[in-house]
Parts: sequence; structure tokens; C-alpha cells
Amino acid sequence: MEYSISASIMRIEQLKAVLDYNIDKLYIPFDLFYWGLCDVNTVDVIHKKNILVYISLPRIIRKKDEEYLEVLKNFLMLGKVDGVLLRNLEEIGFIESIKEELLGQFISLNGDNEEYTSLMIETDYFCYNWNKESLAFMKEFSSSQTAPLELSIHELKELEDRELMLPVYGRAPLMVSANCVKKTTNNCMADCTHGSFEWRLNDRKNKQFLVYCSCIHCYNEIFNSVPTSLHKYMTDILRAGFHRFRIDFTDENNKIIHDILDYYLKDNTKGSFPLSEYTTAHISKGAI
Repeated sequence: MEYSISASIMRIEQLKAVLDYNIDKLYIPFDLFYWGLCDVNTVDVIHKKNILVYISLPRIIRKKDEEYLEVLKNFLMLGKVDGVLLRNLEEIGFIESIKEELLGQFISLNGDNEEYTSLMIETDYFCYNWNKESLAFMKEFSSSQTAPLELSIHELKELEDRELMLPVYGRAPLMVSANCVKKTTNNCMADCTHGSFEWRLNDRKNKQFLVYCSCIHCYNEIFNSVPTSLHKYMTDILRAGFHRFRIDFTDENNKIIHDILDYYLKDNTKGSFPLSEYTTAHISKGAI
């Protein structure tokens, strides 16, 4: 069965490595555009490789992000990107609130008007689709949805939607916290204009958990010590009818990015997986 692979990045340094591959979509944090590390020319370069460009929004938005959201709105008005990946209900509300302004620029959400430029809306796994009812709710506002990380393959099949985007590789976020590790250690950078992966948390077994400090939005994202990879279950997943997959990169260097994409874009039922440590999370047993 044919399937498509999309990828998301968190650092500008990862962009070049990902563009070496024939992927379907590339998800880029809007923070990179806000900081000036990406612009419309970046989007044009990606489009020339026949890759769709989706911008991903922060895990959390607050009242203080009003200026950020205004910049985001003005950027969307340009009609350059193909879609937006939303992480929470507040962002769904924001997109709905600017719908009329988008239409004024001949941009329609989810292709509702074929004569206008389409801005496709996709919800991430933080917008939980644990059952058919929640999935139906999300479909009122988005053209595509991401499968929850906590469901098993059998539970995913019960949703009866084989168009779900299924994350097959990436570090799972364990916590999003306003209790900043930088601030706790008296290293708060309130005027910082970028995010960083400078910190690790060690548990009692000496496992290191990656921490992303989003200084501009003032929150931390704590990731699992090892990435999730579903390569061992790809045959079962494909047999179940799922065919849209996403690979999420966090702090991976370009060599690891190449290794992972080489593996998943080829016949991943053969050969050895390039990483020695990984987890298959809940795909075989679910969270409950």
C-alpha cells in the first residue's frame, strides 16, 4: 500500500537535511518566522521541491501573546503557506476569529471556496481525538487530524478514520510547564527572543529528559528520554489502512535526520533501525 511521509522540525539547522528528501509536508514552527530565521522566500524554496508547507503553532498561547498572534495573522494574510498545525482549542478559536479577514484576502479555510487560496487546518495530537465524538468535533474546524499518541492500533481502528495523521517517530512530550528550569536555577532570560534545547533533567536512573525552553512564550516542554518509533509495527499499521505518517524531529542532528528518513522512506521492514534506544509507546497496548 502506498503511504506518505511528512516531517516536522524545531530548529532551523534541521531544514536543509529534511529538504534532501521527497516528503509530503514540512511543518515549521511559526516561531522561526517570528524570529526572522524563515520568511516567504523559505516557503518558496520548499514549494519548488513540491513539498507542502504547514506552520506549527506553540503548545500554549496566552493573553501576552497578542502581538505574536497579530504577526501570525498578517503572515497568514499573505496566502503563502498551505496550512497550519494547531496544538490547542485556543488556537482553533484564534483561527476562527480571523476567518472573515482571511476571506477578505481571498483565503478560505480548508478549501471551502475553490476560487480562493486554501489554508488547510490540521489539529495535532494535543487536541485529543480519543473517540468518535471528539473526532467529529475536531472535523468541524479542521480538514485533517492527528492520531493521539496514547491509543493502540486496535483503538485507532475503532475511530474508523484511516485519514488520520499518525506520528511514527519522535520524542513524546511528557509535560508542558510554566515552571521554567532556567528560572528555577536563576538563569531566567525574560528578554530572550528565541528557544533552546540547552537543558536536560536527570531522573533517579540517570535517564536524561530533553527540555525545550520556549522563552518567547515562557513555558518549558519536557520530552521523553528516548524517541518513540513504530517501525516494528508498520506492516500492521499499513494493513489496518493508515497511510499518512509524520516524523517529528526535536534536537536531532542532520546525520540522525538522514538516517531516520532513509529508513522510513525505504522498505522499513528490512535492515536495522539506526537508533539503539527507542520505545514503541502505546501502539500495542494503549494507555489504559
